[in-house]
Amino acid sequence: MLLPHRRARDSGRARVLFLAVLALVLSAAVPARVAAAGRTLTIRGIRMYVEIEGSGPPLLLLHGGAGNGMQFEKQRAEFARHHRLIIPDARAQGRSTDRPGPLTYHDMAEDVAVLLDSLGVRRTDIMGWSDGGNIGLDLAIHHPRRVVHLVTFGANFAPDGLQPADVAWNRTATADSFGEGMRTGWTALNPEPANYAAAMNKILEMWRTLPRFTPAELGRIRARVLVCAGEHDVIRAEHSAALARMIRGAELWTVPGASHGAMLERPDLVNPRVLAFLARGPRP
Repeated sequence: MLLPHRRARDSGRARVLFLAVLALVLSAAVPARVAAAGRTLTIRGIRMYVEIEGSGPPLLLLHGGAGNGMQFEKQRAEFARHHRLIIPDARAQGRSTDRPGPLTYHDMAEDVAVLLDSLGVRRTDIMGWSDGGNIGLDLAIHHPRRVVHLVTFGANFAPDGLQPADVAWNRTATADSFGEGMRTGWTALNPEPANYAAAMNKILEMWRTLPRFTPAELGRIRARVLVCAGEHDVIRAEHSAALARMIRGAELWTVPGASHGAMLERPDLVNPRVLAFLARGPRP
């Protein structure tokens, strides 16, 4: 098992294996609560799984690639005391189904926009981890009036934002490269278990080619933004800093001692910092 505190540069497989391990561990962590809390909605041709809990201003939690909403288990109880949490599983991941065609961040962002419409949510805060952060950026670009605050952890605006070893691993990886543990966990959870290889290969192709947010697009974001990354993240530190610079008024926070999984490794630091940021007013 890849340990969460292990530095990303130690292995080109750090990003995908860490998320795969988390998806497997967390998918088995709280089955009773998940069964009671979740619902499935038909969204743009897929069956999207979503959980809703808490009260207060809405907060959309977007999980990492190949994972599911249970990756926020270290945040949910505390955040639900202050916010109405909306926690979906993205297309072809977790407990949500797939549809024909490639997987893209924009495609998943549009799924989320329709989900918000279905729930009657006009404006929301967002916290996104890794791929979830990229989806949050896409939403803030294409639906600027809907996003009040955006917090990203380990997000990137271009495929080369990862450490070189991870870029190299992504270049040749296939569904089998995730390992048998990921296959076992994903197929046990997803309603379309036979779709595993196709779903993982779509994710890998997306990692190889996307995102490609331009400075002009990022400059159009109206939300108040906090860009976060672990001190030893798979996203290069200079890439995270560049992302923050391109978004007007964005703040940058490096979580000390943490890796790509900062929100799971250091909830003692992450949770109060995020809640304090969300409590601030909209960007002027």
